[in-house]
Amino acid sequence: MKRSFLAVVVAMFMLRYSSAASAQTPPPGTSGNPTWPSNEAPVQPAEALVPPADVGSPLEVPPAALPIVVPSESGPPPTEERLAGIDSQVAGLDESLAATKASVDKLSKIKISGIIQGRFEYHGDSGNGLNSAGKPAATNRFLVRHGFLKAAYDGANAEYVLQIDATGDGVTLKDAEATFVDTWSPFGLRLTVGQFKWPFGYEILQGDGEREMPERAFMIRRLFPGERDRGVRVQGKYQWLRFAAALVNGVRELPSASPAQDSIYGTNDENSFKDLVGRVGGDFEFVVVGLSGYFGRILKTTLGTPLTPKWTDANMDKMITNDEITFTPPTAVSYQRFSRKRIGADAQLYFDVPGLGGLALKAELVYAKDTNLDYQGKPADSCQDITSFGGIVTVVQNIGDYVGAVVRYDSFDPNFSKALDSRCTAQIAAGQGDRQDTLGAGLLFYASANVKGTFTYEHVAEQSVSKSNDVFTAQLQARF
Repeated sequence: MKRSFLAVVVAMFMLRYSSAASAQTPPPGTSGNPTWPSNEAPVQPAEALVPPADVGSPLEVPPAALPIVVPSESGPPPTEERLAGIDSQVAGLDESLAATKASVDKLSKIKISGIIQGRFEYHGDSGNGLNSAGKPAATNRFLVRHGFLKAAYDGANAEYVLQIDATGDGVTLKDAEATFVDTWSPFGLRLTVGQFKWPFGYEILQGDGEREMPERAFMIRRLFPGERDRGVRVQGKYQWLRFAAALVNGVRELPSASPAQDSIYGTNDENSFKDLVGRVGGDFEFVVVGLSGYFGRILKTTLGTPLTPKWTDANMDKMITNDEITFTPPTAVSYQRFSRKRIGADAQLYFDVPGLGGLALKAELVYAKDTNLDYQGKPADSCQDITSFGGIVTVVQNIGDYVGAVVRYDSFDPNFSKALDSRCTAQIAAGQGDRQDTLGAGLLFYASANVKGTFTYEHVAEQSVSKSNDVFTAQLQARF
């Protein structure tokens, strides 16, 4: 194609110059004198207009063809390949989005919460030095009553709860619950293994941040110290029905006054027999009722004493001789086994007082019986049997959105009744007049949903003696 185009150019060039030469050469029969050009074009011979035979006419030259472009290896890929690449990128984004969504879903099921209770307490019996239990008698003080930090995970069939309490006395484990959640049956069963509150009554299960008074009633503190135990628990509900039961280790009724015994046993019940506790009730929105029971056994332990030498300088010669040294024989650890029974009933009523605010009425009764049993060959002694009884009545009235008032009366008799056997005179005398009644009242201030101020005063009255042991508490609680 290039050679044809070049031939056409050469032919046109030769045609032009051959025509010019013919115009300058006079035709035959004319003179050789040159003539001036005129306005008319000179007439050329016909043969002069015919190009050479080997070149072809310029009027018949074909147009140049467009070059054919062959795609190179570095050019854009075919459409199919580009679509396949886009699909791969979209699939990668979908996978990344799914992973991100899964992580967000997990994080949304984790809840972190906490409560700080800063408090000032005034005790009417506060003094100087140490009390008879070897603890500081100066109880008028500022303190951090609770520093709760709680983490909870709520999954489809699992629940995780861990709560600690960090105060000036150290860090204490409160709740550690591993729970399987039933999502198939209509009862919504929950199986928990770990450490949790006893499912008994109302005030034990009420949270420290929700309670209107600073502490639980004296009856609860005596019969259920610590409010928690370790074991396995089953909970469920169906419409208005609520039920819970737990098999637990059991705890000693009260921490001992002996530091040595506390260091060995803590508050744990040192026997292999497990205790059963549970509550069944109904929730009818504005009325909640329940019946509770606790059945188990406990070993009341008395630590033994080692061989103890004693000496007396009888002749006052400032020298101790062998005959002036005596030894107190050692005693072994002794145990008393008791069966433990607690029966409780509770009710709460909620309604609104027009023009004032919400009103809550709460009541709880507990009957307790500890029966001495034979143990290690020692027969049962009915004089050791203890029957206790107590009750709590609480009234809470909200005044508008920011203020509330609370009144609580609780009474507990650790020795409600005794066998009137003549052999039991010592126990009867020891148990007489040990009932304690407490009347408390206070104001509540709700600055927001996260801040609550509490000012309460509690008058404590013993049955047989008069003590100045009233308590005033000022507390600020913040939660998140």
